[in-house]
Amino acid sequence: MSTLTTLRAALRLDLNDPVGTSARWTDADLDRAIGRAVSAYAEILPRVQSVVLTTTAGSRIVPVTSLGTITTILSVEWPVPLAGVTGVAPRPPWRHDEEAGSVTIVGPEVPAGEPVRIRWSGPHVVDGSGSTIPEGDEALVILGAAGHACLAYGTPASDNFRYTDGEAGAAVDDTAIGPEWRNRADELLARFDRDLRRLGGLRSRSVRARVK
Repeated sequence: MSTLTTLRAALRLDLNDPVGTSARWTDADLDRAIGRAVSAYAEILPRVQSVVLTTTAGSRIVPVTSLGTITTILSVEWPVPLAGVTGVAPRPPWRHDEEAGSVTIVGPEVPAGEPVRIRWSGPHVVDGSGSTIPEGDEALVILGAAGHACLAYGTPASDNFRYTDGEAGAAVDDTAIGPEWRNRADELLARFDRDLRRLGGLRSRSVRARVK
């Protein structure tokens, strides 16, 4: 399983920026770039999880704050069949109250303490312990991170000028530094966006085919 450290090392290889005193990017810079790429990836291919909770007898409200950050509630199945019981759990009407952090079952039946399965999408996690990005998609995330790193580097921390180097006796033009890095960033991010949307479309069609 990859971690933030291994993804950062792979990003440095792609950027040809080995660790050392001459490194262009600090670890913090690259971690931020990875975070931005992971966020963009999750907008198209979010992390999907499911959990079985227990309803409260006489209450239609199921708290979901324990699930962490929720992008979308995908499905609610209730009541979930007990272990060893075959069959498909019914999917009653439900409502997600984001502000209250709960799901309300609004069908004619009222829960009586049965289990409920909730399936939801949310952000991916990449940290020192691991990553929820599928291994086969890590190269795509690193591509996006490289674009974001170049974009940040293309924003100069000081003014750029045309001047004459007195010692070398030559004209120096560093006004093109920023635009060159931004052009490189634009190219990388365009590839990232194109490949990400293509992958998202393929995964979506695959899911629809399995559901049919």
